[in-house]
Amino acid sequence: MPVVESNGYMESKNLPPPPGVIGALVNGFETVANHLGVLLLPVLFDVFLWLGPQLKARVLITPLLDLAAQIPDSAQAQAFSESLAEFANGFNLFSVLRSYPFGVYSLMTANLSLHTPLGERLQLDPGNLWISLLLIVLLTGVGWLGGGLYYYVVAGAIFKQNAPSIWRSLFHFLLLCGFWMVFWVLLNVPLLIFLGVLGMLNPVLRIIILVLLSLPFAWFLLGMFYSAHGIYVGRHNAFRSLWNSFRMVRYGLPNIGWFSLMAIVLSQGLDMLWRIPPAESWMTLVGILGHAFVSTSLLAASFYYYRDVNLWIESALQWLKMNSPSSARA
Repeated sequence: MPVVESNGYMESKNLPPPPGVIGALVNGFETVANHLGVLLLPVLFDVFLWLGPQLKARVLITPLLDLAAQIPDSAQAQAFSESLAEFANGFNLFSVLRSYPFGVYSLMTANLSLHTPLGERLQLDPGNLWISLLLIVLLTGVGWLGGGLYYYVVAGAIFKQNAPSIWRSLFHFLLLCGFWMVFWVLLNVPLLIFLGVLGMLNPVLRIIILVLLSLPFAWFLLGMFYSAHGIYVGRHNAFRSLWNSFRMVRYGLPNIGWFSLMAIVLSQGLDMLWRIPPAESWMTLVGILGHAFVSTSLLAASFYYYRDVNLWIESALQWLKMNSPSSARA
């Protein structure tokens, strides 16, 4: 059977098979195990959130506390008020450094404890709403920079000589983060209106609509998650990387969905284990190291899978073109 090599895949009379999920996961863990320096950013970030000062957010949550106090007295209302007060007292504004949709992975953003193995944490209170909002903006920007550097370091461990320029990749990474922030801000109003209308519908009808919308929403989230990968894997600009991500999800389902599902289950399942030690115990450091290793390995695996799926898509499209009826007649 004649065989021709193209784009890293073998073309034959059969459609080339999609890349394996397990192979990408194994490659990701092996890469991080051989380049432990890539763990430095997530480890330092989590240690800072664990042992460092707490930047209080009470001034931002006080309006919610006031509204909760006006709820008619009941067991549920009291439990809600207590939970909100605990969150207001323990939430650390430095957690905003774990910027979304991209950023340095962190285990300790949900840490509400005011105590550490070194004693009680230093507490800083901005005390002003506008100062707190300005701090959120600044911390988000720093978080984006940290996320761009984190992605660059992990991609550099994989692609080495083919890694993009750090300044170019950071510029397009920040541009993409800004695009997604503007997108979600603009989406907030219609989304709130839609949720308000949905809340007035019959509960059964509401559930049916949510189920029907869950699939396109999951497809959209996959495209968003992989939208930064092309900057580092293909050295694309921000919008070419964004376009390529949704193209990949379009042609790569359900394989890209299975890979992402396995990564989420593995990450979230192990996070339950890493969070077992209390914040007052030095065993928390074991959880921080374990989380950094697993989450960074999964990020590396996603780079491998992104590359392999895109190569497979190009190979499959070429195969379809060569084996289309029009091509056969020609």
